[in-house]
Amino acid sequence: MKQFLVSLLALSLLGGLIWLVGFRRSPEHAGAVDMREIATRGLAGHLAKSGQGKRVLVIANPFAKHGKLSREMQDMESAGLRGLEAGFGSRSQFIVAWPELKPGVLENPRAVFIDPETTTPLSYLVADDAFDKLAQQHADCDVIVSLIGLPANLTRVRCWQNNSGPKFALLLPDLRIIGDRAAVRHSFEAGKLLAFVAAKPAPQSASVAAHSDWQAAFDERIVLVQRHNFDALLRQYPQLFPTN
Repeated sequence: MKQFLVSLLALSLLGGLIWLVGFRRSPEHAGAVDMREIATRGLAGHLAKSGQGKRVLVIANPFAKHGKLSREMQDMESAGLRGLEAGFGSRSQFIVAWPELKPGVLENPRAVFIDPETTTPLSYLVADDAFDKLAQQHADCDVIVSLIGLPANLTRVRCWQNNSGPKFALLLPDLRIIGDRAAVRHSFEAGKLLAFVAAKPAPQSASVAAHSDWQAAFDERIVLVQRHNFDALLRQYPQLFPTN
């Protein structure tokens, strides 16, 4: 009996070690998850405080809807939504929706060309009319916050081309999809693009934990680009913007 209990204890300890090795997030992944939550919290907080977006449509990763995300990617998706919830608070309402994918992508994402330099690979995987369908279904939403970038074929996206349609706020976008710097500036001037957040080049601190609160981490690590500060940030961080 004693030998059985010892063996059972050993198996329990081994199981605990396997859990720690298999499920503990690496420091790099944990930092990326934390920064995603901070970035979306800052973006949502800005929209809420400025009075933009009383009702917001959040476009999220469609693979999450189908249960096709890895644990690491699900961590990132959940972090982004947590940040939005904290940032909007009670000042704005938001609804999460998932765009349609191109035919065959769910079964084989590699079947579609994806620009290897893009920061938003889902831009190439969503259907050309996916954003338009969601905008029509949620016509009461005046702002769209996209966590996955913009569709690569942006010229076919009516809700983007129509200035009277919803306004956009973006998380870590691939601005090349909009066009060059002049095109991005025009998107702000036309009121189509309200804001986007990007990672600040060469942050001073090495980790989020170096700060005592999320706002300090946001200010240190994230750039919030709006119409009024576009030119100043273009001069300060030209590498964040596409070339003309």
